[in-house]
Amino acid sequence: MTPEPPVAPRARMLTLLSLGFSVPMAIVLGGGAGWLLDRWLGTAPWLFLVFLGLGIVAGLRNVVRAASAVAENDPPPEDSGGER
Repeated sequence: MTPEPPVAPRARMLTLLSLGFSVPMAIVLGGGAGWLLDRWLGTAPWLFLVFLGLGIVAGLRNVVRAASAVAENDPPPEDSGGER
């Protein structure tokens, strides 16, 4: 079985840069959905807070998934050659 080719540095950079868009969008969409449901059902502020929390969790989950994907494809650091 042949090893997979390493991921280009540009692809890793784009993966991490996409977090600047996906994290705030997850939070805004969660909060917006909760706010709309609160207005419709008259339960303010409870659904807003629940969905805002879900948006924050989703945003953090995206960060962890992207960081693990980049770390998985990143080679380990080389030894500096010093004595231990």
